[in-house]
Amino acid sequence: MIIPRRAIGLALFALAGLTPAAAQSLEGIKRPEGEPKPVGYLPKGSIDYRLLVGPPPAAESILDQVDMAISRRFQADVPADRWAAADLDSKSVYPRFAEAFGKPIDRAHSPRLIHLLNRAMRDAADPVWNGKESFQRPRPYQRYQLVRRCGRTPIPAPESEPRGGSSYPSGHSVYGWATALLLAEVAPARAPAILERGRDYALSRVICGYHFPSDTDASRVIAAAVLTRLNADPAFLADLKAVRDEYGVAATPAAEAPPVAARKPVEAQAE
Repeated sequence: MIIPRRAIGLALFALAGLTPAAAQSLEGIKRPEGEPKPVGYLPKGSIDYRLLVGPPPAAESILDQVDMAISRRFQADVPADRWAAADLDSKSVYPRFAEAFGKPIDRAHSPRLIHLLNRAMRDAADPVWNGKESFQRPRPYQRYQLVRRCGRTPIPAPESEPRGGSSYPSGHSVYGWATALLLAEVAPARAPAILERGRDYALSRVICGYHFPSDTDASRVIAAAVLTRLNADPAFLADLKAVRDEYGVAATPAAEAPPVAARKPVEAQAE
């Protein structure tokens, strides 16, 4: 079954700021009633996913089998605390980067940053939506029986002949990586912790059973391309300067900020 464009679009737009559910997914809260929807910086179609990523691994190919094996391993073997973190990652984006950033990422503490992020995520949504519509890759839960799935019960049974889907590229992962890259520009001294959090956030999508590793790899490439293009846009650069000013005045200096909690890499935990 081929998923209609509208169905994929509604799912992605709910994350990209086009419906009231968007703020809940990105900011962790609902957007105030009557607030205009954010508008991206770039003209629609500025980022062509076809120039950035190829198709996902063909079903049952060696690379696809590797994807399946890694996905199954993370589903079965991650410890309870990492599963809980992945589940929290599935509920929002920006707040999950606050510790690495060294400052709350919300409207009360970082209004200019929220404005910048919401506009940039609109730009990240466009190539992801187009890629999902084109590739129609089935998600992990369509192909094998999950042990668990973040935020959803009951766990669905796999489809006997899965056709159609929206696994590739990963929407949440592109927002996570775009957020990480943007925050690293705002706070370069904290970039290592921020980028680690971006990698970890993308990995949560595999742990949650929503994506394969190659889905999140494609999202990292797309996010980098979006940020590169944004850094040539005058309006974005003006807003970025305002955010840096906001951060410089109110943020805890990197040397004094509470360190990101040390943890064993998830890859090692799954061994």
